[in-house]
Amino acid sequence: DTLAYEIGIRWIILNEKVYGRTAKMMEKYNVVDTTLEGGGGEYPLQDGFGWTNGVYLKMKSELDIRKEVTE
Repeated sequence: DTLAYEIGIRWIILNEKVYGRTAKMMEKYNVVDTTLEGGGGEYPLQDGFGWTNGVYLKMKSELDIRKEVTE
């Protein structure tokens, strides 16, 4: 649980940093070098990809709930 929570927090922070720099939610993020925007794969990177937006919102909601419980 602790590791999953840490991974979730880091992913949310990365999403928010990239959004702050680009004003876009990305489909893919570079978790090795977080100074890069993301990319890779078999087709060009898409902005605002639906599943990324949905996962971000759900994780943010779940982690906010956990934060309230642990405070």
